Amino acid sequence: MTFSVNEPGGNDGLSGEEITTVWGAWPWKIPVLCAVVASIALTLTDAPGLPKTGAVDRIVVWDTQALFEKPNIHATRARPAKGMRSFFYEGVNYKGNLTWVFAYCALPEGKVPAGGWPAMVCAHGGGGTAYPEWVKHWNQKGYAAIAMDLEGHLPGGNSHDIEGNFPVGIRHANSGPSRVDWFGDRALPDREQWVYHAVADVVRANSLIRSFPDVNPKKVGLTGISWGGTIVSAVAGIDPRFALVIPVYGGGFIHRSDNDGLARWFPPKNMTADQYQDYRSKWDPSVHLPHARMPMLWVSSVADPVFQVNIFAQSAQVAGGPSALCLRPWMIHAHGNGWNDAPEILQFANSIMRQGSSLPKLQRPEIKPHSRIVHTQYVERDKITEAWVYFTTSGGKWKSRKWNFIQCQKGDKELVSLKPLPEESTAFMVYVFRDRGGYRDNHAASPLVELEKIN
Repeated sequence: MTFSVNEPGGNDGLSGEEITTVWGAWPWKIPVLCAVVASIALTLTDAPGLPKTGAVDRIVVWDTQALFEKPNIHATRARPAKGMRSFFYEGVNYKGNLTWVFAYCALPEGKVPAGGWPAMVCAHGGGGTAYPEWVKHWNQKGYAAIAMDLEGHLPGGNSHDIEGNFPVGIRHANSGPSRVDWFGDRALPDREQWVYHAVADVVRANSLIRSFPDVNPKKVGLTGISWGGTIVSAVAGIDPRFALVIPVYGGGFIHRSDNDGLARWFPPKNMTADQYQDYRSKWDPSVHLPHARMPMLWVSSVADPVFQVNIFAQSAQVAGGPSALCLRPWMIHAHGNGWNDAPEILQFANSIMRQGSSLPKLQRPEIKPHSRIVHTQYVERDKITEAWVYFTTSGGKWKSRKWNFIQCQKGDKELVSLKPLPEESTAFMVYVFRDRGGYRDNHAASPLVELEKIN
């Protein structure tokens, strides 16, 4: 890889206590839940006290024509990492000055394929930074990759292959704004808010990596973890050049979350009605996702402590293109887990970039009214060996709900539960997976169906 350069003069993880939930009777094989989403029967309402604003019109505050141009890059000797190119690329203006964004980037080893390498843009979450290990992870799978710091910091610490054990959170001279708690910058002008810069920096990274001669510009994907998942969910509806987008943990509809730490930011406590209108029309991914046309894979846990399963599933449902939902029951909310724990991420990317095997597709399950037996139509693209109904009878906070299982019989085109769904069930989905001599893959699930609300 060659560059034309100018020489310039946290931890997102959560503790075990924060992800604890109560589990019912598991099948002896621990499954992963993935879904190609057709429709989701969710009735999401705004949290108590929020203004009754109804639908909002989308406002795009970014100059996408400018962001789609290749940014200049500047070499740096700061924060080297083995096998990586490190540099700054130019972002957008902040208080009258052009920002620079620190990034690591590398290509796979070996002969460049015809048309160039597929590539991934990697957006970190809260407390994170540019991670060399994330770039290396994709390089080892045959993808070029770029990981950048979205908060105006230089990488620090000694995790995820960052070398030198530099202090964390050190800002550089040409930095943009950092994230201020969740929405602590809500009263500032649009172009001084963190989300404005984070989205712009991700789009700029796409413009940069797709310009490299050894990268295939038609095969550039995007993934983000936690807050990065929220950012890339918005970018999906703003930058149509991405071939695929994979949000992990984070998504949209944050104003509908039952997480106390999120809900406290919205009216009537910490946002005015005008600020709330701005948030919904400009910043929350839910207003941008209907404009996303590329395939998307949504990866999280049914008990994620930050972005609850109902708002995550709703984010997948409103996306304008093909949308697949992957829910892992015990997926820890952390950076390394966010790129290592779900093999479906690579399977999904390869299905788009390399004509690999697609995930199976399950339709919305139906409950027969008298028997309460669950029937689910499906398309078996690869061999499926097991199928289960995954359900909860709990109410209250989503992250604390108890989940149970009913096995399904697999027909040629339909999955049928062997027992009725309990009448007190509040939500359920159907999922399948394939077992090949102890190696389980090809996990897929139906849409999440919410049956009733229990306060």
